[in-house]
Amino acid sequence: MNHHPDVVIEVCELDHAYGSKIVYQGLNLQLLRGSVFGLLGKNGVGKSTLIKILMGFLAPQKGVCRVLGEASHDLKPATRERIALLFEGFISYDWMTIAQIERFFSAFYPRWRKQIFYELMSQMDVELQRKLTDLSCGQKSQVILGLLLAQDAELLILDDYSMGLDAGYRALFIDFLKDYLEGTDKTVLITSHVMSDLERLVDQMTIVAGPEQVHHSTMTDFCRDFRCYQADCPPSASSRIHRCEQRQGHYYLFSFADQKLLEQELSQPLKEVSISFEDKFLGFAGKY
Repeated sequence: MNHHPDVVIEVCELDHAYGSKIVYQGLNLQLLRGSVFGLLGKNGVGKSTLIKILMGFLAPQKGVCRVLGEASHDLKPATRERIALLFEGFISYDWMTIAQIERFFSAFYPRWRKQIFYELMSQMDVELQRKLTDLSCGQKSQVILGLLLAQDAELLILDDYSMGLDAGYRALFIDFLKDYLEGTDKTVLITSHVMSDLERLVDQMTIVAGPEQVHHSTMTDFCRDFRCYQADCPPSASSRIHRCEQRQGHYYLFSFADQKLLEQELSQPLKEVSISFEDKFLGFAGKY
């Protein structure tokens, strides 16, 4: 596989399974430099598994995964220095103060930018001599995210960054992250269960609904093209209907198809329903 310098992460024909449970089958995706990429899916579809493979914690069972031009299962230490990882929550040294943990982490990262960390801390209005154990879960999460951004990495991998953050702290971090990324070519791979956050942040995305049900798109294209239609009668079978739900005597059809085309095929009128990105995501991936 030839590596293009603008491709930060490349996955080609990836297969992975846990025993008889197939997680990925022939997965392909690319993350381009400077993009904010959302990896979306319900619990259990393999988002964290893919991050483990990309970071070399698991080797691909079949296929190729490259990160910053190197095989993911054989990343050099110098390459790992270019990656900032938040994986399934965080581990913190709770006996340290905010100022102490910043000094501790700074020794491990040659490109450390302490001003980034303290700028985020200043927006929390928390004394720097407070120990992490005395902070709320949301405040502690913000400290960890500050430590991540201060590494000045080329690639940021944020696995469920919103864990422990309430709406206010999530908004603070998203706004801070957008300002942090502006004018840079940093690349972000992000997962979250808070769809409204991702709608404001993500450029490119992959929705994983199953081993062979994977959709690659931009946020703009998906929100424009994936529609919900209301029907009064049960629809006939159609390959153009991605999902059908019945609620309160109506049928809700999720589809990429044009309304007129679908009406002609189903031989009944449809009403397009305006729904949020989160509802569109659930219409594609399913609720349960």
